[in-house]
Amino acid sequence: MEPSAWPPDRDFFFRPVTAHRPLFQGDVFTDVPIVKAPAGGAFAQDPRITVERRTVALLSYPCDVFTPDGTIGRSQQVAVVREAEKLRVPPDWQGAFTTCPLPDLFGDGKLWAADFGALSPVDRSYLTPDNRIACLSAWGWAYFRQRLSLCFTRALIALDPLIAVGDDTWQEIELWEEWNRRGQPVEGFQPWLDALDPKLGFRRRVALRNGNGSILLQRLPAATGRALP
Repeated sequence: MEPSAWPPDRDFFFRPVTAHRPLFQGDVFTDVPIVKAPAGGAFAQDPRITVERRTVALLSYPCDVFTPDGTIGRSQQVAVVREAEKLRVPPDWQGAFTTCPLPDLFGDGKLWAADFGALSPVDRSYLTPDNRIACLSAWGWAYFRQRLSLCFTRALIALDPLIAVGDDTWQEIELWEEWNRRGQPVEGFQPWLDALDPKLGFRRRVALRNGNGSILLQRLPAATGRALP
């Protein structure tokens, strides 16, 4: 059910952060160096490149964050996170095409927002579970994609189709998170998901796309002695 208020409150927009959850679109990180390139003043002059440490939101879609073997791609795209009032967002958000709300991000009661007008590539080494401070809920992720599409197309997509089209990706990350929690080797999840399941008669990824995430959860390997808390 969609929230009655806009922007949604924190509990609606975010889910608990865990160390074993794979990086995901919309995750928020602190202390990440971003590149700024102020104008050089003339076409023939090179811009003055500066670097700032900022709070950012991961912009890339999950299948672009990870390579086919399940490792994180070297370069990731992020959006700067700012206080909404500094972006001059109106109370009703009319015309706020280039932002996504991040309500009460720091637990200080302030409304923050991802600024899709301030993007930067960063090396994967700066995006880790240690400096991740927020993860989006399923609804929050739908809102994030809705606002991202609004920014670049001016098309406001309904949330229900976004939830539906991303369901198998959301279930995959949920399974992967549980795989990590059980202490299974991180690099083993994608091969396990792509393998043929003898009891199902087809690949587990196909089963996931057919909405059988709960069945695959029961087929995950048991926890090892390396299981995370």
